[in-house]
This record gives sequence, structure tokens and C-alpha cells, in this order.
Amino acid sequence: MNAKDLSVICARLREIGASTVGGALDALGIDGLVVPPIRPVAPDRRFAGPAFTVNVAIGALGTFRPEEFDIPAYVDHAAPGEVIAIDAGGAMVSMMGGAAATAAKLRGVAGIVVHGGVRDLDEIVESGMDLFVQHAVPVSGRTRVRTAATQVPIKLEGVTVRPGDILVGDSTGVVCIPKDRLHEVFALAEKAEATDRVIFEHVRQGKGIGEAARIAKGG
Repeated sequence: MNAKDLSVICARLREIGASTVGGALDALGIDGLVVPPIRPVAPDRRFAGPAFTVNVAIGALGTFRPEEFDIPAYVDHAAPGEVIAIDAGGAMVSMMGGAAATAAKLRGVAGIVVHGGVRDLDEIVESGMDLFVQHAVPVSGRTRVRTAATQVPIKLEGVTVRPGDILVGDSTGVVCIPKDRLHEVFALAEKAEATDRVIFEHVRQGKGIGEAARIAKGG
């Protein structure tokens, strides 16, 4: 798939949202539901894009050299439209703060998902970065974190995410579409979203949910 086609699909997935995509994943038997507590930093945050994956090692204060906490390895190398996904194993340690989130936003990064912590939460919200995280903490990653590898398979809340897999997030949560299943998931999600639109239309006209669903499904 070329970059333009992928960009169009991701833009549409961003509109469709995590819930409908999650339903498509379930229907196809794909394990891609990243369950809470990873949540957006603000209610209006949403994204869809291919994953730029990051794996880190965590230790006590003083475990690593300061330069090993290599935030530029992901903030400055993720391409526009990609979603930075950081596997910190849920640690209550910051992977980035307001300056890094702002830099990612200005670079065109589509979103950031952190299975761990961030600091400077107010600054991150103000940056407009579509960032999803498990913890907001005042605990710096400096000498506690080593950026171990980028663009390797990682885990987000038990879900395997590989480089280039498509991550979709909104206020409901985050889902992961394996890149080799993108077309079938996207087609099923589009179909489900169209059905939902018809159901909503009839519900707004005063029909019961059961009747609206039967009409939408041609019954």
C-alpha cells in the first residue's frame, strides 16, 4: 500500500473511532483491544496511524546514564502521521514532558500512546498532542529509563504492537489493527459504521432501538 492510500484509510479510521474498529476486530477474532487504564490526556483527543514502536528499560534512580534516556530517538525520528507507542511496562516514571510532546506535535506525529507515565500534564494538554497515557507523574525518567530499542515488537496492556500496525484511539480507548489485516478490518468497520448511522437516524426519528436495528439490517 502506498503512503497516500494509507493516509486516507487512517483519516477515515480516525473518524470511525475505536469502538467500531474494536467491534470489527472482535468479529474477526483479532486480539487488538488495548484495555484501560491507558486514557487520553483530554476528552477531545483522537488519532489513527501506523505505530512507531519504542521499548524502554526501567530502573531505580541512578541505574542508567542520563544520555541513555534518549527521547530524541523517538520524538525526532517518528515520521509525520505515525503514532509513537512506548512500552514502559506500566511503570510510574515519565517517558516525556511538555517540551517533547510539543516537538512531536509540531513534527506532525499523529498520536502518542504511553504504557507508563508522562510529566508536565498541563503542558501536554496545552500542546494539543493527541497523547494517551497510563500515569501522570512528577517522576523524571532521567537515570531511571534507558531507551532500549525502536521499531521492534512491543506490548501495550498485553496487546502485541508491531512497527507499522495501525493504532486507533479516542476517548473510549485504543485499538491495534495488525498491518497485514488492515484491509479486512477497515472494510468491516466501514460496514458497521454505515449500519450505525442508519440506526441513529431512525432512533432520532423516534423509533425504538430494536426496530431501528431491524431496519438498518434490512429486516
